Amino acid sequence: MKPLNTSYFCILILSAVTSLLACSKSDDEKPEMFPEPFSALAPQSLIDSLRSAGTMIYDGNTPPVINGIYLMSPDSCTYDNSPGNSRGQLYTDYKFRFSEQDNNAFTIKLEQKAIPANTVNPLPVKTYISGSGNNFSIITLRTKSLSGVDVENINIFSGTLTTGGIRNLQNTLYIRSKGNDPNNTVAPAGTIRVFITGRAGLAVTQTGF
Repeated sequence: MKPLNTSYFCILILSAVTSLLACSKSDDEKPEMFPEPFSALAPQSLIDSLRSAGTMIYDGNTPPVINGIYLMSPDSCTYDNSPGNSRGQLYTDYKFRFSEQDNNAFTIKLEQKAIPANTVNPLPVKTYISGSGNNFSIITLRTKSLSGVDVENINIFSGTLTTGGIRNLQNTLYIRSKGNDPNNTVAPAGTIRVFITGRAGLAVTQTGF
């Protein structure tokens, strides 16, 4: 019997282990799949920046149908990189009404009302949804004028649909751009603010908007 070539045997073992690790890494790093219109508003670089601030962003092309009305209360700021950092502060409560969800075009209508003032925000210019299972993310683009300063805002709304409402409903604001603002009336472009709902993390289903 010929003696075992230990060097060759070690090479075989090392190759097998390397292959297993490569396969495992490949499985763990499967590319995320966002609907094309969602990705057009939020490239990977922006998604990475928002996630580093604590934003939940769910990928997928089969989001749950979330049509309904939900109350975000209390509305707590958990991250703010603007000069006037408001982390830890409570903001006005909001009701959100989602409707007309279309999982073929990945569109959805989002209406937002401040409580108790009962003032309704202008509808976003663009609104798209992603997700899978019970998890979803909505991206919106708004253009508005604040104290005479033109601003473009992106918002990401994320959460998990449950029978009683949306668990861990989160609203992230990203100021994409703003016009001339010599007095710094509006927070600078690049500002990220993250808001979460209270009540054990549940935005409760409502019957009226």
